[in-house]
Amino acid sequence: MEFSDRIRQQLALALKLSSSKVLLACTHTHSGPAVQPLPGLGQVDRAYVRSLPEAILEAGLKAYSSAGKASFGHHLEAVEPIGYNRRLNDFSEIDPWLRTGIFKLKDRSIFILNYACHPVILGPGREISSDWPGAAVRSIEKSGHRALVLQGFCGDIDPVSYLNRRLGHTREDYELCGQIIASRAIKSLKYASFSPDINLEAVEERIRLPLSVFSKRDLEKEVAAAREANRQFPNADRVIQIWKKKVQKIHDQYLHSPWLENVPVQALAVGGLRIIGFPGEAFCGLGLKLRASFPELMTVGYANGDVGYLPTREAYKTRNDYACYCAPKFYGSFNFSPEVETVLLQTGRRLIKGLAEN
Repeated sequence: MEFSDRIRQQLALALKLSSSKVLLACTHTHSGPAVQPLPGLGQVDRAYVRSLPEAILEAGLKAYSSAGKASFGHHLEAVEPIGYNRRLNDFSEIDPWLRTGIFKLKDRSIFILNYACHPVILGPGREISSDWPGAAVRSIEKSGHRALVLQGFCGDIDPVSYLNRRLGHTREDYELCGQIIASRAIKSLKYASFSPDINLEAVEERIRLPLSVFSKRDLEKEVAAAREANRQFPNADRVIQIWKKKVQKIHDQYLHSPWLENVPVQALAVGGLRIIGFPGEAFCGLGLKLRASFPELMTVGYANGDVGYLPTREAYKTRNDYACYCAPKFYGSFNFSPEVETVLLQTGRRLIKGLAEN
């Protein structure tokens, strides 16, 4: 979070805004430079990481300096699924809606696209790719407009092509998905209601997320269970040994205070459109539950940081669930408690409701 906080504060200072009005979010891909020191997942490209703050600040300042008079509208379009629920291995818990916000200027429009699917169609390889979000943006920009993608809550949503095979996909596969998203977004121009009155409201709260901290005497049991659950992954034993050493150092601290502190949750309102940001790979079910009360809500993952997977309570009932029990090993931390769902939903609803009442 320190990395994101620093960039947001720099942008806020430069633009004379509250940092709560600056949302820093990214899309996730398996075909990009490594930016986090996660064992077994590639070497961090430190030169690339060092270049990011200046590049992001420059992009923000350019966007601000090129601002013009606009009206704003937003719209929902159902999309032929490009993702499926990998935990359930079906389409029973996905979000089929593309949420689009549109700033309509005199000569073009700027699209904010929000859809929930991991952009990992291309998979790991040597090619650097922005996957389907990049394809969607390119498709829209061919028509003279501009676009950006706010990736939805898709921690358990993989590309539908994975139902056929996980590897071996090509550029044509993600270009097709991008074109589907772009075509539905362009249709929103026809059906959205636009207003020239645009206000930006925002609120941010720093919360703590509950961890499941086992006793020291159970450490070897946890190690054995992790090895059993991850036998299919190359280098699993090395990752688990690195995790064990890290946990031994921090165990006493977290046993007495089993929380991950200072976790940002941000909510924004733009011209009637509500946005909620969680700093991690939030499961789709969290977004579906929030949208039961706020149907047109944009849910943004990887927002203002990354604390790892943010699963639903139900997922923890599957003992070897990757996101719940295996992935935290890469972060050198403890699993979140199933109560993480309650904390996130209560915080999200409170912040969104506060915006809705203003």
